[in-house]
Amino acid sequence: MVRLTRIIGLLITVGSICFAAFYVLWFFGYLPINPDLAIRIPVLLVVLALCFIAAWVGYVMSTAPTRPESQA
Repeated sequence: MVRLTRIIGLLITVGSICFAAFYVLWFFGYLPINPDLAIRIPVLLVVLALCFIAAWVGYVMSTAPTRPESQA
């Protein structure tokens, strides 16, 4: 399990460094990308993240074991 955690951590680190380099190159105009994407992509990511969180909460709620009834 520790090995998997280290691999995931390494992938996150490398991915964030690559994205930072890409963003800096795009910000200073070295990459010819449509400027409208600067708004569309983050909005898309936020919407997808919210949908993922809602689906995860729904999954957890639907698969959670029921509590035993307490006799009071």
